[in-house]
Amino acid sequence: MCNYSQYLVQKGKNEGREEGREEQKLKDKLDFLKQLEVFHYSDKRIMQLLQVDTGQLKYLREMLQEKRTAIMAD
Repeated sequence: MCNYSQYLVQKGKNEGREEGREEQKLKDKLDFLKQLEVFHYSDKRIMQLLQVDTGQLKYLREMLQEKRTAIMAD
């Protein structure tokens, strides 16, 4: 029984680390997208640099807009 509880704790830690990595990747892409838009890169070039497709780019822009809206609300 003790081994199973240790397994669950370790599994939770691993999942938390993975979520943290994914959140950091998203944050990095949003920061990079913000920089690319300042320099007026085309959508095609942005997708190449971020290695995303059209749907993912749309999602990133929505997230960036939400972030900007939240900042303005403060």
